[in-house]
Amino acid sequence: MLAIGAVATGLVVLALVVRLGGAFSETAAPGLSQAGALTKVGLSVAKLGGNAAAVLTVGWLLVAAVFARPPSPVGRRCLRAASLTALAWALCTLALIVFTALDLFGTGIGGLTGNMMRTLLIELPQGRALLMTLAAAVALAVAASLPRAGGGSGYLLAGALAALLPPLFTGHASSASYHSLAVYSLVAHVLGVALWIGGLVALVTAGPALRDRLPRTVRRYSTLALVSFIVVGASGAANAWVRLGGFDLGSRYAMVVVAKIAALGVLGGLGWWHRRSTIPALRDGTGARPFLRLGAAEVLIMAATMAIATGLSRTPPPENAPDTLDVTELRLGYPLPGPAGTGPYLLDWWIDPLFFALIAAGAVLYGVGVVRVRDWPWQRSAAWTAGLAVVLLATGSGISRYSMVLFSAHAIQHVLVGVLAPLLLLYGAPVRLALRAMRGESAPLLAAAANCRGIRLLAHPVVASALFLLSLYAFYTSPPFAASLSNHALHSLAMLCFLVIGLAYFHGTAGTLVPLAVLPLHAIAGIALMREGTVLGSWFEELGRGWGASPLDDQRLGALLLWTVTAAITAAAAVAQELYWRGRRSTTRLSASTTVGSYSAAESSLSLSSTAAPRSRSGDSPTRSS
Repeated sequence: MLAIGAVATGLVVLALVVRLGGAFSETAAPGLSQAGALTKVGLSVAKLGGNAAAVLTVGWLLVAAVFARPPSPVGRRCLRAASLTALAWALCTLALIVFTALDLFGTGIGGLTGNMMRTLLIELPQGRALLMTLAAAVALAVAASLPRAGGGSGYLLAGALAALLPPLFTGHASSASYHSLAVYSLVAHVLGVALWIGGLVALVTAGPALRDRLPRTVRRYSTLALVSFIVVGASGAANAWVRLGGFDLGSRYAMVVVAKIAALGVLGGLGWWHRRSTIPALRDGTGARPFLRLGAAEVLIMAATMAIATGLSRTPPPENAPDTLDVTELRLGYPLPGPAGTGPYLLDWWIDPLFFALIAAGAVLYGVGVVRVRDWPWQRSAAWTAGLAVVLLATGSGISRYSMVLFSAHAIQHVLVGVLAPLLLLYGAPVRLALRAMRGESAPLLAAAANCRGIRLLAHPVVASALFLLSLYAFYTSPPFAASLSNHALHSLAMLCFLVIGLAYFHGTAGTLVPLAVLPLHAIAGIALMREGTVLGSWFEELGRGWGASPLDDQRLGALLLWTVTAAITAAAAVAQELYWRGRRSTTRLSASTTVGSYSAAESSLSLSSTAAPRSRSGDSPTRSS
């Protein structure tokens, strides 16, 4: 009955939003074609079905990976349910691909040809993103149905969350004025909604089977729901501000946004009621019925909210006034800056929203851990702070702004984020601090995640070294480099990958001579990049920059900086680590010899005292004295 009510509520609300929001309007809107009404309705319904199936998949996997891990019967049931919803997700995505092709080419189902599908799925980024989502959904459906899927439920959850992202990087937000803020606010919004709604639906459905574990599980989920609610509200407000161009309520798009905000407010009120009434009732043992009843009502409102969000994606956004957009500014997301130099690099700031959020979260969480532990070494806190400062300098100062204009600035940003910052952050030992600061069941969960097979494989010296070299040099000759320049969100994601690869490399090769062994490869790859005779990606040529060195000369300077600075930093880090471990080994040998000497002296004095006078039973035993 709950499923039937949720489907009916979602379809009715979607029909209202699509009809009243202007999706059937004859006026052309950016990104929305003038296809037939049947295609538009089918596109909206397929999109809503895919979103609902994706959220349910994330919810089942969340319960299986965190709250009721297999081999428990509830965990196995959740994995089977995730397999079925992932299959539904794949089918809805397949229907969405077909309706997207019909919408794009303005034809009926009978006029759809193989060339049209090939153009969509191979040549257009929207089609490639949908194809990636389809492949991921099919893989999740198969993997979750395997007998040994319980051991990899965490990987399946991460895969389901990652499968939500490709369409977000190619939708309307990717062409907004503030590219990166629009895309990553949408990413945070979607991930928060998936964990929040999916987790609640899974708990309400599997609640009776959890029985005695339900109060503890709901209490843990309540913390996740609160964080998700804050993330969803903040990211939704930021995305609406970008799409509306400020506080502008004079359009149908704005009215749909207001309706979505109202629904979010109602959900926040229901969450407060959960914390005030139903969760204490569960804790006191008065029964699960109030929680399940209120949770069912919350699921219906969530279905309506998802329908509003789906209809919003098909609602024409406010149009920009004619002759108000500069082509270069539209491509960059900000006006073309003036000549580069030390002053602009340090003073002309441009904040990357993804890294700003990560830096803020890292600073706050690390600070809370230091306060809880109390005796944490100040050197590690200083290293962590310095690492965050380096990342902020690379992604928030003028270096970030000029990285889209100059190859040399891009190389500087890459070295700071992918080489220098990982060394400082690793010395801060955040995982060790978190394990000491956490209480309850969170510490074992973090320890298991930090020691999982995927992390160990990524940090293997051979794998980490190969990824490190490929990210430093091969990346600039690959198609993703050009794509990252034309899309701020992909640029930020690439820098995040460089940071993760740097952390894996320096963690996996610590105490070894691998960094020194690969130094010649840095020189070979860097010199080969310097000798490149054409401008990589052609992006820097097309900007029409009229100051500074030519794009090719600037590229050669950037390649020189890339390999020389990286080689110097890695060599210095390897030498410092070798001296550190050599000192530790010397200290260990000295301590061992001192201990042996003390033991011999104690034994001699003990034997002399035993011959001089008999010892009482209450005296120290030889073992205790030693």
